[in-house]
Amino acid sequence: MSEDNIPNDLAALPSMPWLERPLELPLDIEECRTAIWMAAGNISEAAKILKTTSIRLRAFVKKSPYLSAEMQEAADRLVDIAEANVRDALTDELDPSRRDTMSRFVLTNIGKSRGWGTGSPTVNVKNSAGGTIVVQWADGSTFGDESQDDMKTIEHEEFKDAG
Repeated sequence: MSEDNIPNDLAALPSMPWLERPLELPLDIEECRTAIWMAAGNISEAAKILKTTSIRLRAFVKKSPYLSAEMQEAADRLVDIAEANVRDALTDELDPSRRDTMSRFVLTNIGKSRGWGTGSPTVNVKNSAGGTIVVQWADGSTFGDESQDDMKTIEHEEFKDAG
């Protein structure tokens, strides 16, 4: 996380001459806060900074509403950064494939409430008994009207069925 995305009032971490923090040395709430922000909310990484176990730090954070709120804020700021990257990709005039890929991601994830991404994107093509190709969607429905064997319409283009 860049420095403009972390609080400017973090406590300095003291030098820690030990390889692992002694159990009898209690965790300091402000040191933990600093380590959490330095690690962008990753408890395992913060524990390494503090030279303690992630189990110990995680238990300490869970007991502290203050540190729990800091963890949530660190996570929210990461989401803010990710959303800025999504916006950049969606408006990338120089790389249309990046823009298209991100559009697909947004529509199938965020756009679900508007009906995007609710169906399966797969199409099954099966050869039926009469040698006719039947396009079947993942929900079992088929494309077109099978009663019109001599003419088929696909994307408003007509062609004669060779079978």
